Amino acid sequence: MVLRAVRWSRLQIVVSCRGYASQPRRPQRPQRPTTTILERERPEEEQQQHQESNTVTKVKRPSIPSTQSKSSIALRSISKEKGRGVGLATLGQQTSKPVESKEDLILDTSPRTKDGKKKHIDYDYTVRPYTYLYFAEENNFEVFSKYPVVTSKRLATVANSRGRGPLPPDEFGRPADLRPRKVSMLTRDFIDDSLYNPQYGYFTRQATIYSPEKPFEYNSLQGNDEFVDKWAKSYVRYDSLVAKTTRAHTTNPLFSDHSTTSIPPLSQNQMDLPQLWHTPTELFQPYYGQAIARYVLLNYLMTLYPYQDLHIYEVGGGNGTLMLNILDFIRTTHPDVFSRTHYNIIEISSSLAQKQASAALQTKIERQGFTDKVRVINKSIFDWDSEVPEPCFLIALEVLDNLAHDSIRYDNQTDRIYQGYVIVNEDGDFEEHFSPEIDPLAQRFLDLRERVTPGLDLTKVRGHPLAKSKWRRKLRTWLNPLAHDLSLPEFIPTRYLELLDVLNKYFPQHRFLTSDFTSLPNSIPGYSSPVVQVMLEKQMVPMHTYMALQGYFDILFPTDFGLAAALYEEIIGRRINVLSHEGFLNKWADVEATTTRDGENPMLEFYQNAAFMCT
Repeated sequence: MVLRAVRWSRLQIVVSCRGYASQPRRPQRPQRPTTTILERERPEEEQQQHQESNTVTKVKRPSIPSTQSKSSIALRSISKEKGRGVGLATLGQQTSKPVESKEDLILDTSPRTKDGKKKHIDYDYTVRPYTYLYFAEENNFEVFSKYPVVTSKRLATVANSRGRGPLPPDEFGRPADLRPRKVSMLTRDFIDDSLYNPQYGYFTRQATIYSPEKPFEYNSLQGNDEFVDKWAKSYVRYDSLVAKTTRAHTTNPLFSDHSTTSIPPLSQNQMDLPQLWHTPTELFQPYYGQAIARYVLLNYLMTLYPYQDLHIYEVGGGNGTLMLNILDFIRTTHPDVFSRTHYNIIEISSSLAQKQASAALQTKIERQGFTDKVRVINKSIFDWDSEVPEPCFLIALEVLDNLAHDSIRYDNQTDRIYQGYVIVNEDGDFEEHFSPEIDPLAQRFLDLRERVTPGLDLTKVRGHPLAKSKWRRKLRTWLNPLAHDLSLPEFIPTRYLELLDVLNKYFPQHRFLTSDFTSLPNSIPGYSSPVVQVMLEKQMVPMHTYMALQGYFDILFPTDFGLAAALYEEIIGRRINVLSHEGFLNKWADVEATTTRDGENPMLEFYQNAAFMCT
């Protein structure tokens, strides 16, 4: 039996007159369904078939389908991108069209009539961001199994086969879209594809990292308040970038709106506004990078010098600021070590890799004499296939939070585990299914967690789905007939296990240093659940689900560093330490340089919800 949860997955946003993306509309509770589809036009033949079908067209309220029913009323996610979007639909019916090859299934992006012709339909874009959850019928396994299961790696291969750059528009003048349809994938693959797909992934096309024009002079600032004021004023130069992007998209015919609906859909120029995010490396440069350099230098001098060269690998190099700060500090303090230093950046994001290889950065590298020291590798760390036999330092700052997780739920009656899948149907909308069949990687994590945390009682872990007493979980199901009999989701870091496998296999003598968030506000419901957000009007707007339009939303997870350290020691076989963000910087940073006149220290006092893990 497969459990299904169908989610509303898109966000309705209104275009403001200034060209910026405005605040989202306040979501309204969905009206009780009176029809099964809200398309404006329907062919006469399709209407006749619709009337003759056994689909219920007038329902007082959504209910749990019976085991005899051959169709079920379910809410289907709204799609806003490029003229797509639906309201209510009947799920569980087989399509009459023969199943194509896997590649055709992935790349089919246009609705068709029965004779195979493409059709352009205007949709209702009403926002109903709520979820109805229930037990699915056993024969709904056909819905779950009729689509091929793909992986994020397979989708990336298909995207790369089409080449980089914009694709020509379709016959309706809409931009071509490589986002998959008629496929099924594990939750981790959906998240990984949303973030890292080479054509439409968030880090490929959206992310812009904030960097101040020059370092802040903390000793001249009165306190944290003045620091925040100067920080806010430094965003002004990014306004011109937003305005430039908006003008470019406004004059581009590919991004014109073809919808006639009375509710303005999300325009492409809004969707493609740069997503600006900041890191402590940029915010507290050069002092933050110098703290990392001190850690690397001391460990190198104590254990490897003069027998080995200093090899540094940075995963996710961003703007290249950390690399510049580390190399500059090493050259200034230890010229003899600098002559033996080799710095490698492993950057999965092609846009950021291009930025690191840009003329401006290359000029800075050449000016500072780092030309023969730096190598940018535009490759995912998960695709690494060559051994690095020499001792090295591997740095991964704010990388763990964007590693994809799997979603699991627990049966409220038996505590049986169900694993989450995301189905992308023929309209490009999302459905969440849960299967009792656990894939090997998720099962490996569950087994490892039990091994490295002996005596762990999940019923006593605060916030865990099993922490609620069983009778309370049963009562919730009894009181809410719309809810299925599953707990809230738990997100497990399966992709982190794959990272550890890569380090163990290809970097056998590495020293590991990583930093990330221990907790995050505004996360979606669940345990260890992510924050899904998009920047609009210079503010981060959180979503209620991870099933959002791929590539337009940042998805970041908190890290349980206690569990992460235990898994590292189990797989790598080497001890690793966990320090608070403030504790690490107090030990390795020049804290006097970032202290204000009032004695406050933004570098120590900000990012209280972060930690370091280092060997």
